Amino acid sequence: MAAVGRPRQFDLERALDAALEVFWRYGYEGASLTDLTTAMGINRPALYAAFASKKDLFFRALDRYYAVDAVHTFQALDAPTALDVTRQYLLRSVEQLTNPERPMGCFVLQGAFVCGPENHDISEHMVGLRLAAESALRQRYERAQDEGDLAPDEDPASLARFISVVRHGLAVLACGGASRAELEDSAHRALGGLSLRLARSA
Repeated sequence: MAAVGRPRQFDLERALDAALEVFWRYGYEGASLTDLTTAMGINRPALYAAFASKKDLFFRALDRYYAVDAVHTFQALDAPTALDVTRQYLLRSVEQLTNPERPMGCFVLQGAFVCGPENHDISEHMVGLRLAAESALRQRYERAQDEGDLAPDEDPASLARFISVVRHGLAVLACGGASRAELEDSAHRALGGLSLRLARSA
């Protein structure tokens, strides 16, 4: 009886990076299995052996995005003041959105912005991630307020929502081909309107 061959080995991280880029470019529903297996350099049986389903692969790619791409932006929350947090959050976002080694824009916005009813759970999950990012900003601003670093009459929730709106706007512009310099200019304009307010008690 012939021996059963071992399954084809592949670099999991490289495969996830390749899948991430496909989902990033085409969205969850637009990414075909052929697109994914071609980019990952594996066949369908190998894909299903490593990942239970296309949906499982998408969520694993999403984890990869947060571990590799988004982590640099969220490290801005560790900055010492509310002004530094805001400046770094927006400028680090610009770096991330215009990384020449990745598709332009934001994967969380593009990966599953619109899905049909059968994949509504994915679009809801992505909305939840965007809200979680806004919540993290709000909590950081609340801490800044408790520490006397943010004006006491400032609304941390409103401020976090505004910064999220600016960040998502930058992401949309990046998808449209705006350069890093143009996005940085827009970020600095937004920061200019906030600096005095944020620095009032800094």
